[in-house]
Amino acid sequence: MSERMVHYPCAGSLHGRQVVIKFGGSSIDEDSLKRFASDINEFVKLGVRPVIVHGGGPEITEEMKRRGLPVRKVLGLRITDDATLEVAKGVLTRINDQIVRALQSAGIRSIGMAGTECNTVICHKMAPVKGKDEKGSPIEADLGWVGEPEKVDPRLLLNLTSRGFVPVMFTICADAEGNLMNVNADTAAAHVAVGVKAADLLLVTDVPGLMRVFGDPSTIIPEIRTSEFQSLVNDGVVKDGMIPKLEACVMAVKGGVGAAHMVDGKDADAIVGQLLAGKNHGTRIIS
Repeated sequence: MSERMVHYPCAGSLHGRQVVIKFGGSSIDEDSLKRFASDINEFVKLGVRPVIVHGGGPEITEEMKRRGLPVRKVLGLRITDDATLEVAKGVLTRINDQIVRALQSAGIRSIGMAGTECNTVICHKMAPVKGKDEKGSPIEADLGWVGEPEKVDPRLLLNLTSRGFVPVMFTICADAEGNLMNVNADTAAAHVAVGVKAADLLLVTDVPGLMRVFGDPSTIIPEIRTSEFQSLVNDGVVKDGMIPKLEACVMAVKGGVGAAHMVDGKDADAIVGQLLAGKNHGTRIIS
């Protein structure tokens, strides 16, 4: 056990605990990845059973621009046509390999997988989104090959974690007919957390938590209850890209996950400290 772990009072109570960690986006750089692998290694030594789910939205956008493909969004959501889906599959596979290799370099037995493996995550096509454009006019748009989780079969994940492996899953999933779709990684992680009956869901983000005043870390809300979510949306505290993240956290907790956490991937102590120190390094969502 490392020196860092000895000082965390909650460390002894974690043996056998199932935890789902969503990692990705701007969190994936060389330094953050090494630190993340070190954190996961500490968890594994303590008997924690992590499942890692990752996305790669910024990398997908970058690759599409590199190929000269249009990046189309509506209401802040990416439209995924056939070409975009192919790019997403390639980029997410590459990121998955990077994470797995980083974990293996830290001495962790890890296995990369897509949500399609053993039908772990079955999804359905997302319904057309409705809203208003900048001028206030109503709009409705089909997002293409974008899926929403419908069912999680936890058996493969639980079998791997019970044998000491750390699954690393990217969120290309399929519907009941086998059509491949890209699923939001935060949403997928929340459904996986419910499926494996996780004690905790951690969303590793690029912000230090939910802030009452965006960009002002001194206004971080350390803890919210699921019943407070809608009022925070109505008040404009939760908006834009924070809405699906908080929705995922609320869904997970309502589905039986003990607590959901949003922590900053740039904070060296956030991931380990959130579970082990008995205090917040971000925002905790509870029932």
